[in-house]
Order: sequence, then C-alpha cells, then structure tokens
Amino acid sequence: MTRSSQTTRSDVVAQAQHIVDELDLSPDDIRRVTKHLVQKLQDGLVNDRPWQLPTYVTYVPTGTEKGRFLAIDLGGSNCRVCMADLHGDSTFTVVQSKHQVPAAVMVNQRYRPLFDFIAHKLAEFLDRQLDRGSTSPYKLGFTFSFTCEQESLRSGRLIHWDKGWDIPEAIGRDPCVMLQESIDRMGLSVRVAVLANDSVGTLLARAYTSGRDVSTVGAVIFGTGTNAAYVEKVRNLQRLKMKGVGGDGIMVVNTEWGSLDDEMAVLPRTVLDDQLDAASVDPGCQMLEKRVSGMYLGEILRLATRRLVETGALDMSVELGSCLLVHHGIDSSLLSLLATAGDNVGEVIHCLERTLSAKKVSPRDARSIQMIAEAIARRAARLAGACIAAVIIQSGRLQSPAKSSAAVKSKPEYVSAPILSYKSLCNYTPMFLRRLIDFVRIVCKLPSWMMPEAAVHENTLDHTTDTTLDGTIDFGADGSLIECYPGFEIGLREAMREVTEIGTIGEQRVRMTLTPDGSGVGAALMAYATSLDEEKG
Repeated sequence: MTRSSQTTRSDVVAQAQHIVDELDLSPDDIRRVTKHLVQKLQDGLVNDRPWQLPTYVTYVPTGTEKGRFLAIDLGGSNCRVCMADLHGDSTFTVVQSKHQVPAAVMVNQRYRPLFDFIAHKLAEFLDRQLDRGSTSPYKLGFTFSFTCEQESLRSGRLIHWDKGWDIPEAIGRDPCVMLQESIDRMGLSVRVAVLANDSVGTLLARAYTSGRDVSTVGAVIFGTGTNAAYVEKVRNLQRLKMKGVGGDGIMVVNTEWGSLDDEMAVLPRTVLDDQLDAASVDPGCQMLEKRVSGMYLGEILRLATRRLVETGALDMSVELGSCLLVHHGIDSSLLSLLATAGDNVGEVIHCLERTLSAKKVSPRDARSIQMIAEAIARRAARLAGACIAAVIIQSGRLQSPAKSSAAVKSKPEYVSAPILSYKSLCNYTPMFLRRLIDFVRIVCKLPSWMMPEAAVHENTLDHTTDTTLDGTIDFGADGSLIECYPGFEIGLREAMREVTEIGTIGEQRVRMTLTPDGSGVGAALMAYATSLDEEKG
C-alpha cells in the first residue's frame, strides 16, 4: 500500500492530534461513566441481567486451605491445565501446561471439538504428572472465562461468547457437563467439581496469598478480555430471593462489566470504535470491553494507522502482506513496545518497520503513531479506573473499612494464627522513605505491584485513623495490560482520583497486587470448598 497524496507536516500533525483528541476523556467523562456503571451494578443485583452474576462462592480463603487439585483455565486464546498444591500457609505451587486453542475450535458450529481438545490435553498432563489410572477421581475446577449464569458452584449456563469466540451449539448449555462428557469419552478418572470464572479465581487466589492480615474486596482482569469480581452482601442480591437464597452472609459476584454499557449511554464513541465493532463477531455487544481489553487495542491502532496511510498523511508505505492490512493483524503488545521505547525515535522506527513491514518510516511517522498508541492505552486505563471506582463504591468499603473487612473473612475456623510478616514490618517504614518510594514508582512508571507492598498500602495510614491493615481496599490483578504496559496502573489511578466519591484519599487506600496463576489456583480453591461441603454433607 502506498500513499495516495502528499500533505504538509502541519497537516500530518493535525490529523494525528485529531485522533488523539477524540480518544481523550475528561474528568467529567470519567465521573459520568462511573456514575452510570454504579447504577448498572445496582440494577444487576436486583434484576435478572447478564451482569452482576451470582457465583455461589460464599466464603473467601484465609490462607490455611490445604490440598492438591486439578484445574483447567480456558480463556482468551489459551488453555492451561494445572495442578495446584495448597500448602496451608498462604503459599502454593503450581505445575501447568499451556496450549494454544486452535482457531477451528474457537469458531465452530459444534461444541464437542473444543471440549475434546481440552480433554486430550488433560489426558497428556495426567500421563506426565499424575497417576492416570487412579480409582479415586481427581477433583477439577474449571475456569471458564466466558459469560455464564451460574446455578450453583458446580453448574452454570453459557449466556454468550466474547473475545472473538463463537460456538452456537454451546449457548444455553452447562460448560461443566460439556467438559465432563469429553473427559468420560477419554476414560479419565477426573470429576469436574466446580465452575469458576477468571476474575473470581483471581480474587480467591489473592485472598489466599494475602492471609488473614488483609481482607480482599475484589479482583480485576486486564488482559485479552476484561472483567472483575468482588465481595457483595447476600442481602443485596435481591435477584436470588426468587431462588430462595438469602441471609446475612457474603457472596462473590462476577460483574461481567465488559457489557455494562452496551446501550452506549456514556461510553466514548469514535469512528474507529464503530469500525471495530461493525467488523467484530458480536456487533453491539461488550462495548466497554472493546475499549479496554488487550484483544481490541491493537485493532484500534491498526485502524487509525491505516487511515493515516490511506490518506497520505504518513511518509511511510507498507507491503501488501503487512499486518496493517489484516483484520486484527496488530497485537496489543505493539502498544507496549512503543510505550517502552519512549523518546528513542530510532527504536520506534525500527519497531514499526519490523512489525508493520513498513518502509521509509520517518521520525514524524514514528511520533504520530506512537502518540496515537499512547492515547488508545491511556483511554483504556482511564476507563479501567472508572470501572474499579464503580466497584469500590458499590462494595461499601469506603464508608466503613473495619466493619466491611470483618464481614469478608468468613468461616473463622479456617483462620490461621497471626504471624509477623514483611508487610507488617513495613508499617514502621519512615514517612519520608514511603514518599520517596512513591516518587520513584511514578517517575519510572512502575506499577504498584513491582514495589514493596507498603509503598501503596501505607498511604492509607497517612490519611485515616485506622492503624491496621483493615483500611486497605485490596484487589488482586491479572492480565498482560496491567502487567506489561508501562503506566497502565498510573492511568487508572489518575481516573480513580477524579471520581468524587474516591478522591485522592480513597485512591491511596487501594492496593492492587499482581496475582499470577490466579485463575487456576482460584479454581483449585473452589474445588477445595466443594470438598468441605461433601465432608459435611
């Protein structure tokens, strides 16, 4: 593809800046989005919606859980088979195998090819790691990262696919049943014991590793897709009353926030967004996810860059086989590479030439594309901050941290004895040192989880009378965006501070901890919970 016309340098800058301006979100925009999301979260607690889905997980781990459990984590484009050993001291070990899911089973009329593929990988894992011929079935937690209406810990109904998947025959069916069918055909001694969600699993895994010092309120996923789960009071889940579920306990809720504004009441909308949505497998659905998750950010950049090339706004040209001409040809990792390059124009040019198969990339081309990529990621981060703010507001943790925290750590028989941990010692870090750590983190664009945990948490103690860890609003986090994109967490925290109910003080109380292997370990923890129920029953 060659340029269609020549433009002046000021025209090029103006076109790139116009795209950047379209992607910009003001503090008022953030406040409107947050307010709307809170309303939708509250609506989903009362009415039967495809969001705010009850999970029937009614306790949060304390770190004392023990046992060995299998887990399968299916989501994005990968399938992981895991064996998690819970040691009972807030630590665990995981052995896993990771597999790329073939495109032919991700988009297919029939569901059997997908679940046969998973069962086959499970069989290979058992042959390598465990006794495949065991007479006692292994309990397996199934993390299925697509929207399901759960009917119990062990069963659910698939509502719809996202992340580019489309298997019509599976809609309305129970993922656990479909997987068990394939497992049984393989003759494996495995029983699918629980249906999990990636955000729910990450919450449980974070609660397990945090121990009894911290009461985890939720978990967020910012990767191929995006989602969140949080702890809610059962009495607020009025949609469950029709099913005879009630009481004063707690339940983890799967927000499915990627679809919270499919009606486009407050979400930003650009020509690029409309083009992306129209070409997707699910037009009009998951509109928030299409602005936040890693699956779509690269495509937005591709559409913007292609527009500039076609209008002759750039000096560069691309070959016919360039990924710039292929639907979803650009991965979101390119945005991270461009952000990491910073002011090194030569590195940016080399990156674009290599990735886009581009020729004659000029410095102004490099800067224009880099500037647009930064704007796309910044918008995603700020929308992510608005989402987290909405969950925090709905959780009630801002009003009464000590009371709310006490309500979350249920089943006191599982609570371990207090220990003196590194986190506890950090309580005594001098104020000036904490400020220095914060300054270094912000200047270097480091996410909070790369610094000592006190660096984020301890800001809470500067502004409240609470001198314990109960004041922390604790989240587990997972996903390539928050892990790999420089400044993503800084951007979402900036947006959180702009929300009136959160502000600077509230934002400083929020701790986000990277929780690797969260989906698999969380599924294992749910399988552990079903084992306890079976022992009691």
